Amino acid sequence: MTTSPSSAGPSGADTTLVRRWNRRTVLTSLRAGPEMTLTEMAKATGLSRQTLTAVFAELDDRGLVEVHAPATGTSGRPARRYSFQSTAGYVLGLYFSPTQVFAVVTDLDGRIISREHAATPPDLPAPERLQMARDIAVRATAPAGDVWAVGVATTGVVDQQGHVRRASQIAGWTGLDLAGTVGGWFHCAAVAGNDGTLAALGEKWLGAARYAHDVALILSGRPTGQGILLGGRAHHGRSGAAAELGRLLHDQTWNAAAVLETAGRSAEEVFRAAGEGEPEAAQLADHLAHHTARGASVLVSVLDPELVVIAGEFTAGGQPFVNATRQHLETMCINVPEVALSVLGDDVVPLGAARLALDHLEEREYVLDV
Repeated sequence: MTTSPSSAGPSGADTTLVRRWNRRTVLTSLRAGPEMTLTEMAKATGLSRQTLTAVFAELDDRGLVEVHAPATGTSGRPARRYSFQSTAGYVLGLYFSPTQVFAVVTDLDGRIISREHAATPPDLPAPERLQMARDIAVRATAPAGDVWAVGVATTGVVDQQGHVRRASQIAGWTGLDLAGTVGGWFHCAAVAGNDGTLAALGEKWLGAARYAHDVALILSGRPTGQGILLGGRAHHGRSGAAAELGRLLHDQTWNAAAVLETAGRSAEEVFRAAGEGEPEAAQLADHLAHHTARGASVLVSVLDPELVVIAGEFTAGGQPFVNATRQHLETMCINVPEVALSVLGDDVVPLGAARLALDHLEEREYVLDV
């Protein structure tokens, strides 16, 4: 007698999906709140105690759950409590700019464990740049435990496999398997992306864009970059070149960084002098706002986002710079969104890289099914 498909038991694939769904449900509850008992978890998730016991055993084997001793001083038999173990593993966010390397290490909940950075000569050859970054990464990860994943950000175009397809600002960078190289340092999963895109991801995670879904980010100063969030997720594009306005910004009337280069002044100096009433600095500050708005207007006109975030050097301009940028945007766009400054400072790009690494763990490696 044959068994029809409709009456057959669950397949191995079905069982795997159910187990993953149960892990996802439990981890979501654990990461959203304080310690919970088995009974509290059953009420929150709708899963049986038998299923929860099996899930907790699996998570305990992975080091992802911490079991706490029963509370004392309560009536009846005290129950053990469970919480998410965010220090089971760590991720490294690494950022290569033409003149610096930044490293940020976080636990699985995004708490920063350590930071490192160093200046690099713009013409530093790729092998020496990578060796310097490796030294920085080793120092940054020393206070942490096992590195489970690495996220890497860089100027230029980075494809889905983590290869640099084009990078005009860093010597010897084009063609580099950036994800594979850096992942090899720690023998772990690694992913890579464009600096502007990952800055937007960092702002969505821990910064000014936490409550927005569609976001355009301007990474201002030197280097200049742009990033997009659509539906709350970083949009890299087909080839990794989404929001790359580089060739357009070669036009001096669009390039805010060129204003500073021509004037021979830093953004911080210009904004400080403008605040003190210097007419030339005030004019330069307005030029920076105008050119920043020109770049943002392209993304705003196409995407109609809820929010524009300005990160990088020009955050030194504070709210007056935000106001001026928005005023210029109103002359360029039909429907101008809110404009805000990044709140993450120099961490914005490496934190976005760390978030990319966490996303990879959750979506591809299935380490964190949330």
